[in-house]
Amino acid sequence: MARIPWPKGTKCPVVLSFDVDAELLWNVWLTKEPSPIDVSQGVYDIKVGVPRVLAMLRRLGIKATFFIPGAIAEKYPNAAKEIAAAGHEVAHHGYLHEDCGKLNRDEEREMLRRGSEAIKRITGKEPRGARLTLGKTTIANLADLGFLYESTLMDDDQPYRISIDGKPSRLIELPVCFAFNDTSYFAYTFGLGKPFLTPREVESVYRDEFDAMLREKKYCMYMLHPQIIGRASRLDMLERTVKHMQSKPGVWFATALEVAEHCQEILP
Repeated sequence: MARIPWPKGTKCPVVLSFDVDAELLWNVWLTKEPSPIDVSQGVYDIKVGVPRVLAMLRRLGIKATFFIPGAIAEKYPNAAKEIAAAGHEVAHHGYLHEDCGKLNRDEEREMLRRGSEAIKRITGKEPRGARLTLGKTTIANLADLGFLYESTLMDDDQPYRISIDGKPSRLIELPVCFAFNDTSYFAYTFGLGKPFLTPREVESVYRDEFDAMLREKKYCMYMLHPQIIGRASRLDMLERTVKHMQSKPGVWFATALEVAEHCQEILP
């Protein structure tokens, strides 16, 4: 695939995206009913993680994208309103963080409508993009319902236009990868344990990945979770990483929607 022509002067767009799953993260990861300890980690998302992330973004002068399940926006409307009021994008993350592979097409469409309605009712804006656990009909449903982008697949390291039944659609894919995901390094729960990496170790990975994408003039999509990256030492690390990126010429800090809108205009 040819390199995407970014806006004038831009070598590498960087999207800081945050999945605000709260307690629903543990419903996804665990095969058992989440314990009070598991649930408390999700509550940390709203009580500490989101406010800390918003303060960091404000200091750095950056707008980000927050993927929020509709049920979490309804349960914690003040958090969703604060995110939107700060000028950040609020995007679709399911209603209950569903596994779309377990829904039929009609059930999935209803879930997408329900999540969109919740976000629009609380923030005043309908979500234009989505990050979901995809099923066989999800891409077609997103296109049918007028979404501009989705951000889940891992088959490229730059955006592309999604084809449906062999024909290009209006839907833009903003790929992700585990190298930019905080859960790869910091996620832990009983029965799903793995060693933590130190923030300094992860900082070297994040910087190396960014430097490589900048050299290739591609893009970076950081996929983060306030209940994980929002711990103080980890967010300090992320702030140092962002300042490293800000020191490089040609870096455009954008929302996922801004990148998708640009790609919609220039991709064949």
